[in-house]
Amino acid sequence: MDYEQYYTDAQIHVKEVKDKTDAQSRAVKKIQKCLADGDMGTLPKLFAILRDASQERADALNRLETLTMDFDGRGYMANGDFASHMLACCKQLGVDVQGSFPVYEMFPCKVTINPETQDVTVDRKRLVCLRPTKLVGDIKAELDKLSRASFNAPAFAKELATAYDLAILKASRKKICAADAHIYVLDLYDFLTPMRRSKKEYTKHNFAYDLARLYAEDDLTLDDGRKMRFDTVRDAKKAIRILDRHGSEQYITTIRFYQ
Repeated sequence: MDYEQYYTDAQIHVKEVKDKTDAQSRAVKKIQKCLADGDMGTLPKLFAILRDASQERADALNRLETLTMDFDGRGYMANGDFASHMLACCKQLGVDVQGSFPVYEMFPCKVTINPETQDVTVDRKRLVCLRPTKLVGDIKAELDKLSRASFNAPAFAKELATAYDLAILKASRKKICAADAHIYVLDLYDFLTPMRRSKKEYTKHNFAYDLARLYAEDDLTLDDGRKMRFDTVRDAKKAIRILDRHGSEQYITTIRFYQ
Protein backbone atom coordinates (compact mmCIF):
# COMPACT_ATOMS: atom_id res chain seq x y z
CA MET A 1 0.00 0.00 0.00
CA ASP A 2 1.02 3.58 -0.61
CA TYR A 3 -0.58 6.51 1.17
CA GLU A 4 0.56 8.95 -1.52
CA GLN A 5 -1.33 6.95 -4.14
CA TYR A 6 -4.41 6.93 -1.92
CA TYR A 7 -3.97 10.68 -1.36
CA THR A 8 -3.77 11.35 -5.11
CA ASP A 9 -6.89 9.30 -5.80
CA ALA A 10 -8.75 10.85 -2.87
CA GLN A 11 -8.05 14.36 -4.13
CA ILE A 12 -10.06 13.62 -7.29
CA HIS A 13 -13.13 12.77 -5.22
CA VAL A 14 -12.53 15.64 -2.80
CA LYS A 15 -12.52 18.04 -5.75
CA GLU A 16 -15.81 16.55 -6.94
CA VAL A 17 -17.33 17.03 -3.49
CA LYS A 18 -16.06 20.60 -3.34
CA ASP A 19 -17.28 21.49 -6.82
CA LYS A 20 -20.76 20.10 -6.14
CA THR A 21 -20.84 21.79 -2.74
CA ASP A 22 -19.98 25.11 -4.40
CA ALA A 23 -22.71 24.47 -6.99
CA GLN A 24 -25.19 23.87 -4.17
CA SER A 25 -24.16 27.10 -2.46
CA ARG A 26 -24.57 29.09 -5.68
CA ALA A 27 -28.02 27.57 -6.28
CA VAL A 28 -29.14 28.37 -2.72
CA LYS A 29 -28.00 31.98 -3.09
CA LYS A 30 -29.92 32.31 -6.35
CA ILE A 31 -33.00 30.80 -4.72
CA GLN A 32 -32.75 33.31 -1.91
CA LYS A 33 -32.48 36.17 -4.42
CA CYS A 34 -35.45 34.91 -6.42
CA LEU A 35 -37.54 34.69 -3.27
CA ALA A 36 -36.52 38.21 -2.28
CA ASP A 37 -37.25 39.56 -5.78
CA GLY A 38 -40.50 37.66 -6.16
CA ASP A 39 -39.16 35.76 -9.19
CA MET A 40 -41.06 32.50 -8.72
CA GLY A 41 -40.74 31.54 -12.38
CA THR A 42 -37.04 30.77 -12.05
CA LEU A 43 -37.37 28.73 -8.86
CA PRO A 44 -38.29 25.32 -10.42
CA LYS A 45 -35.14 25.37 -12.54
CA LEU A 46 -33.00 26.25 -9.51
CA PHE A 47 -34.65 23.50 -7.45
CA ALA A 48 -33.66 20.98 -10.14
CA ILE A 49 -30.10 22.30 -10.25
CA LEU A 50 -29.83 22.08 -6.48
CA ARG A 51 -31.30 18.57 -6.40
CA ASP A 52 -28.90 17.33 -9.10
CA ALA A 53 -25.89 18.94 -7.39
CA SER A 54 -26.91 17.37 -4.08
CA GLN A 55 -27.14 13.91 -5.63
CA GLU A 56 -23.84 14.27 -7.47
CA ARG A 57 -22.21 15.49 -4.27
CA ALA A 58 -23.56 12.47 -2.38
CA ASP A 59 -22.26 10.14 -5.10
CA ALA A 60 -18.80 11.73 -4.99
CA LEU A 61 -18.78 11.50 -1.19
CA ASN A 62 -19.71 7.82 -1.39
CA ARG A 63 -16.80 7.19 -3.76
CA LEU A 64 -14.44 8.98 -1.37
CA GLU A 65 -15.76 6.99 1.56
CA THR A 66 -15.36 3.69 -0.29
CA LEU A 67 -11.80 4.55 -1.30
CA THR A 68 -11.00 5.45 2.31
CA MET A 69 -12.56 2.31 3.75
CA ASP A 70 -10.50 0.20 1.33
CA PHE A 71 -7.26 1.71 2.68
CA ASP A 72 -6.12 -0.48 5.58
CA GLY A 73 -4.23 1.88 7.87
CA ARG A 74 -3.31 -0.80 10.38
CA GLY A 75 -2.02 -3.10 7.63
CA TYR A 76 -0.11 -0.21 6.05
CA MET A 77 1.81 0.29 9.29
CA ALA A 78 2.09 -3.36 10.31
CA ASN A 79 3.35 -4.75 6.97
CA GLY A 80 6.27 -2.32 6.76
CA ASP A 81 5.07 -0.14 3.88
CA PHE A 82 4.72 2.91 6.12
CA ALA A 83 8.24 2.45 7.49
CA SER A 84 9.66 1.88 4.01
CA HIS A 85 8.08 5.08 2.68
CA MET A 86 9.18 6.97 5.80
CA LEU A 87 12.79 5.92 5.28
CA ALA A 88 12.60 6.95 1.63
CA CYS A 89 11.32 10.38 2.70
CA CYS A 90 14.18 10.70 5.19
CA LYS A 91 16.68 10.01 2.43
CA GLN A 92 15.00 12.51 0.13
CA LEU A 93 14.92 15.27 2.76
CA GLY A 94 18.36 14.52 4.19
CA VAL A 95 17.09 13.45 7.62
CA ASP A 96 19.50 11.11 9.42
CA VAL A 97 17.63 8.00 10.57
CA GLN A 98 18.71 4.84 12.39
CA GLY A 99 16.86 1.87 13.85
CA SER A 100 14.45 -0.83 12.76
CA PHE A 101 10.70 -1.35 12.89
CA PRO A 102 8.95 -0.12 14.96
CA VAL A 103 11.46 2.21 16.68
CA TYR A 104 13.68 4.69 14.85
CA GLU A 105 15.89 7.61 15.75
CA MET A 106 15.91 10.77 13.68
CA PHE A 107 18.58 12.45 15.74
CA PRO A 108 17.71 13.56 18.34
CA CYS A 109 14.07 12.44 18.01
CA LYS A 110 12.79 8.97 18.88
CA VAL A 111 10.08 7.84 16.45
CA THR A 112 7.85 4.85 17.26
CA ILE A 113 5.34 3.40 14.79
CA ASN A 114 2.18 2.07 16.49
CA PRO A 115 0.18 -0.15 14.06
CA GLU A 116 -2.50 -1.09 16.60
CA THR A 117 -3.47 2.52 17.29
CA GLN A 118 -2.49 3.70 13.79
CA ASP A 119 -0.41 6.59 15.05
CA VAL A 120 3.22 7.57 15.53
CA THR A 121 4.94 8.66 18.73
CA VAL A 122 7.66 11.28 18.33
CA ASP A 123 9.50 11.39 21.66
CA ARG A 124 6.48 11.67 24.02
CA LYS A 125 4.02 13.20 21.54
CA ARG A 126 1.50 10.88 19.89
CA LEU A 127 0.57 11.90 16.34
CA VAL A 128 -2.28 10.55 14.21
CA CYS A 129 -0.45 10.55 10.89
CA LEU A 130 -0.55 7.84 8.24
CA ARG A 131 1.26 10.03 5.70
CA PRO A 132 5.08 9.54 5.88
CA THR A 133 5.84 12.66 3.82
CA LYS A 134 3.90 14.80 6.31
CA LEU A 135 5.54 13.13 9.33
CA VAL A 136 9.11 13.42 8.06
CA GLY A 137 8.49 16.92 6.73
CA ASP A 138 7.31 18.11 10.15
CA ILE A 139 10.24 16.43 11.91
CA LYS A 140 12.63 17.99 9.40
CA ALA A 141 11.15 21.43 10.17
CA GLU A 142 11.63 20.85 13.91
CA LEU A 143 15.21 19.69 13.41
CA ASP A 144 15.95 22.77 11.33
CA LYS A 145 14.44 24.90 14.09
CA LEU A 146 16.64 23.19 16.68
CA SER A 147 19.74 23.75 14.58
CA ARG A 148 18.98 27.47 14.35
CA ALA A 149 18.34 27.85 18.08
CA SER A 150 21.02 29.66 20.05
CA PHE A 151 23.34 27.51 22.14
CA ASN A 152 25.57 28.74 24.94
CA ALA A 153 28.37 26.20 24.88
CA PRO A 154 30.31 27.61 27.91
CA ALA A 155 27.13 27.62 30.03
CA PHE A 156 26.25 24.03 29.11
CA ALA A 157 29.84 22.92 29.68
CA LYS A 158 29.72 24.51 33.14
CA GLU A 159 26.49 22.66 34.00
CA LEU A 160 28.01 19.45 32.71
CA ALA A 161 31.13 20.04 34.81
CA THR A 162 28.99 20.53 37.94
CA ALA A 163 27.24 17.21 37.25
CA TYR A 164 30.65 15.63 36.61
CA ASP A 165 32.00 16.83 39.98
CA LEU A 166 28.95 15.38 41.75
CA ALA A 167 29.50 12.09 39.97
CA ILE A 168 33.15 12.06 41.09
CA LEU A 169 32.10 12.67 44.71
CA LYS A 170 29.56 9.85 44.54
CA ALA A 171 32.09 7.46 43.00
CA SER A 172 34.66 8.39 45.67
CA ARG A 173 32.43 7.06 48.43
CA LYS A 174 33.06 3.50 47.23
CA LYS A 175 36.66 3.72 46.08
CA ILE A 176 39.41 6.22 45.46
CA CYS A 177 38.55 8.19 42.36
CA ALA A 178 40.74 10.78 40.69
CA ALA A 179 39.28 14.28 40.27
CA ASP A 180 39.73 13.95 36.51
CA ALA A 181 38.54 10.34 36.12
CA HIS A 182 36.49 9.14 33.17
CA ILE A 183 32.75 9.33 33.88
CA TYR A 184 30.01 7.97 31.65
CA VAL A 185 28.25 10.90 30.03
CA LEU A 186 24.94 9.04 30.26
CA ASP A 187 25.32 8.97 34.07
CA LEU A 188 25.60 12.75 34.13
CA TYR A 189 22.11 13.04 32.67
CA ASP A 190 20.64 11.85 35.98
CA PHE A 191 22.56 14.53 37.87
CA LEU A 192 21.31 17.19 35.45
CA THR A 193 17.69 15.99 35.77
CA PRO A 194 17.21 14.78 39.38
CA MET A 195 13.39 14.94 39.24
CA ARG A 196 11.02 13.00 36.99
CA ARG A 197 9.49 16.27 35.88
CA SER A 198 12.93 17.49 34.86
CA LYS A 199 13.41 14.42 32.67
CA LYS A 200 10.09 15.12 30.92
CA GLU A 201 11.11 18.71 30.22
CA TYR A 202 14.67 17.82 29.24
CA THR A 203 14.76 14.40 27.61
CA LYS A 204 17.76 12.24 26.80
CA HIS A 205 17.27 13.23 23.19
CA ASN A 206 17.56 16.91 24.14
CA PHE A 207 20.68 16.01 26.11
CA ALA A 208 22.17 14.17 23.13
CA TYR A 209 21.50 17.13 20.86
CA ASP A 210 23.23 19.53 23.28
CA LEU A 211 26.13 17.11 23.55
CA ALA A 212 26.45 17.11 19.78
CA ARG A 213 26.69 20.89 19.73
CA LEU A 214 29.18 20.87 22.59
CA TYR A 215 31.19 18.15 20.81
CA ALA A 216 31.52 20.52 17.86
CA GLU A 217 33.27 23.14 20.01
CA ASP A 218 37.04 23.40 19.76
CA ASP A 219 39.35 24.10 22.74
CA LEU A 220 36.62 25.16 25.16
CA THR A 221 38.02 26.10 28.59
CA LEU A 222 35.93 26.53 31.74
CA ASP A 223 36.23 29.51 34.05
CA ASP A 224 38.21 27.35 36.51
CA GLY A 225 40.75 26.58 33.79
CA ARG A 226 39.65 23.01 33.15
CA LYS A 227 39.25 21.54 29.70
CA MET A 228 37.05 18.63 28.71
CA ARG A 229 37.58 15.55 26.65
CA PHE A 230 35.05 13.09 25.27
CA ASP A 231 35.89 9.42 24.92
CA THR A 232 34.32 7.12 22.33
CA VAL A 233 36.07 3.86 23.17
CA ARG A 234 34.50 2.45 26.32
CA ASP A 235 31.35 0.39 27.05
CA ALA A 236 29.14 0.67 23.97
CA LYS A 237 26.03 -0.09 26.05
CA LYS A 238 26.27 3.35 27.59
CA ALA A 239 27.21 5.15 24.40
CA ILE A 240 25.22 8.15 23.27
CA ARG A 241 24.88 8.45 19.52
CA ILE A 242 25.30 11.94 18.10
CA LEU A 243 26.01 13.54 14.75
CA ASP A 244 29.12 15.69 14.51
CA ARG A 245 29.44 18.94 12.58
CA HIS A 246 30.00 16.97 9.38
CA GLY A 247 26.86 14.86 9.83
CA SER A 248 28.89 11.76 10.69
CA GLU A 249 27.76 9.62 13.61
CA GLN A 250 29.86 9.39 16.74
CA TYR A 251 29.26 7.33 19.89
CA ILE A 252 30.19 9.26 23.02
CA THR A 253 30.76 7.15 26.12
CA THR A 254 32.78 9.03 28.77
CA ILE A 255 33.93 12.52 29.57
CA ARG A 256 36.63 13.95 31.79
CA PHE A 257 37.41 17.46 32.93
CA TYR A 258 41.09 18.11 33.54
CA GLN A 259 43.62 20.90 34.13
